[in-house]
Amino acid sequence: MPLPLSTKRLILRAPEPADLGFFVDLFADREAVRYIADGEPWSAERIRGQQKRKIDCLAERGFTLYTVVRAADGQVVGDCGLAPWENGRVEIGWRFARPYWGQGLAKEAARAVFEHAGRDLGLTELWCLVQEPNTASWRIAEGLGFRLDHTETWHGDRTVRIYNWNAGPERPAAAGHVRKS
Repeated sequence: MPLPLSTKRLILRAPEPADLGFFVDLFADREAVRYIADGEPWSAERIRGQQKRKIDCLAERGFTLYTVVRAADGQVVGDCGLAPWENGRVEIGWRFARPYWGQGLAKEAARAVFEHAGRDLGLTELWCLVQEPNTASWRIAEGLGFRLDHTETWHGDRTVRIYNWNAGPERPAAAGHVRKS
């Protein structure tokens, strides 16, 4: 497995128990979690369980939501990676703390994970879930070549855009251009 992944500004590495404090703070921030699940902050216990599942997923499946750190100083800024669904599908996702929004970091990390998924993991289909008002995230998904598959209502009243990317005979490249296989 070619971890860590790196970009011009970021390193995406395996999650560690020491990351817990950062993610407890991230998921306690109402603004930062407004488009995640039901939009409510998560407890430290829930985050601890999620960190364990992320570590276990990497060991069992060879991918996970990687911890994203700035290359310049090692500061954790969020996570970005892949998560399995119960139906066998794989989702790409990203979550960043508010101080790191608006800098293109999520887009940079998502592109690295997208390329890693095809190149290193051989995945030919990915899914992405984005709550309707989260225009920044659905623009990242569309920029990677994902296409809107459908919308659903989750958590009572939240419209979720379900995106799909499939490496068929005419596969969208990471920049959204068609590439012949």
